[in-house]
Amino acid sequence: MINGKNYSWEDITIQLPYGTLIDIEDIEYSDEKETEANYGKGSNPTGYGEGNYSANGKLTLKREEFQRLLDYVKKNSKTLYGLDPFPIIVSYANDDQPTVTDKLPLCKFTSTKNGSSQNDKKVNVELEFIILKPIEWDGTPAN
Repeated sequence: MINGKNYSWEDITIQLPYGTLIDIEDIEYSDEKETEANYGKGSNPTGYGEGNYSANGKLTLKREEFQRLLDYVKKNSKTLYGLDPFPIIVSYANDDQPTVTDKLPLCKFTSTKNGSSQNDKKVNVELEFIILKPIEWDGTPAN
């Protein structure tokens, strides 16, 4: 598309099991597949080998959204890290582009970071997570 509206932050909808996130400031997710060149005679690769697939991500929530997550945890688990693996759905949609949906199928929180400083206008909580099943990039499995 030329001179049309591209996807932007306002076009993203992120869903956790308890609903759509409203007070979110950031989401990052990535994956990788170990791939290594194999060598035989000479200096050029004769093939390649593959190893493990891995994926992880990070959410940055305002403290108010984190509290909504904790309310969900209190009803469904004893601890934040004790939650059963859950999906995170990330959809990109605007009037000029087709809707694109990435599914992070089985996520588990692995770390939480919270902090605030004098004169801050908001308090954010950063949650890192591991993705235990391959990401589906707009319906296409990564692995």
